[in-house]
Amino acid sequence: MPRDDEDEDEDEDARESALTAACRCRWIVNVATWTPADAEFECILALLPTHERDAVRRFRRFDDRKRAVVSRLMQRACIMRACETSSEARWRRVRFDALDVRRTKGSKPFHGGRLALTHAPNFNYNVSHEGDYVVLASETHAVVGVDVAAPGQVRAVTSGAGTARDVGTLLETFKSVLTDRERAVIEEKTRRDGERAGEELFRKHWSLKEAHVKAIGVGLGMDLRRCEFRIEDVDAETSTARVVVDDVVRDDWAFSTQAFPPGGKDGPSANAHWISVSRGPISDIVDANGEFLDVVFAERRFTEDAWRDILSAPAPPFELLTVGDLIPKEHRDEFEVNGGELF
Repeated sequence: MPRDDEDEDEDEDARESALTAACRCRWIVNVATWTPADAEFECILALLPTHERDAVRRFRRFDDRKRAVVSRLMQRACIMRACETSSEARWRRVRFDALDVRRTKGSKPFHGGRLALTHAPNFNYNVSHEGDYVVLASETHAVVGVDVAAPGQVRAVTSGAGTARDVGTLLETFKSVLTDRERAVIEEKTRRDGERAGEELFRKHWSLKEAHVKAIGVGLGMDLRRCEFRIEDVDAETSTARVVVDDVVRDDWAFSTQAFPPGGKDGPSANAHWISVSRGPISDIVDANGEFLDVVFAERRFTEDAWRDILSAPAPPFELLTVGDLIPKEHRDEFEVNGGELF
């Protein structure tokens, strides 16, 4: 029986949805449990262009080198995922080390080639690494930022000689980044539920602020008190948030933050990292050189209903990957020969 036009339209819609989903990545790699020997590490470095290899080697501590190389590996693997969905053969054939990874003046990474993806007209990504994890989030229409806040990061800042590790000290140390309302909310949470709960709420705020400024591309050059977050818990391990920027509620942004690894029925563990993802409009991007906006964002105008649909689309869950998962197929044998594990 011949297929009618409606069936063909449904098939095309399903195909487009699948391609869009493939370009919305949420990835995590645990670098604390990855202990590569020299041969494995050098094998991975060889997959990167010379300037990126040099950047990794400039880190003095090996733990920092691990985070740096996995971040770069993860970015290229994500871009390759998008290239595989391209209708243009030149992108489906592109080499891993030939990808044109650039940074804005504000240090936001992006791919410098126009991928021409109709299902992902504004494909962009962001990365973060702190503590045990390197994380990545990518989006197809909205600009995206991601941040991971580790418990050890906070303790390191507040644990100098003679310094108490309490939330009061933490709030005093970071008073330049929190609004009066945010401080009051964290103080109330601490009084009601204890020091650990207060510290977790602080890290949620910190991570959300970082994710927001990383999305728009200003890094820590922005006064973080300009953006105030109103956090609403979905459950013990997941929260959503609204942002107020310069006293204006910005409902054209969407935020989520979650604990990782999941803690189960008892909620997040004391060592949980909080990962935040921000998604917002292209018009808020700060791009001094203009290259990021010009190359990446093919679709900039959306109706209110279309934008609402973009922000309300369910986000994919974070996927825990290994370093081996990020190795390009044509290099996997070499990776294994040098001591790497693919699975």
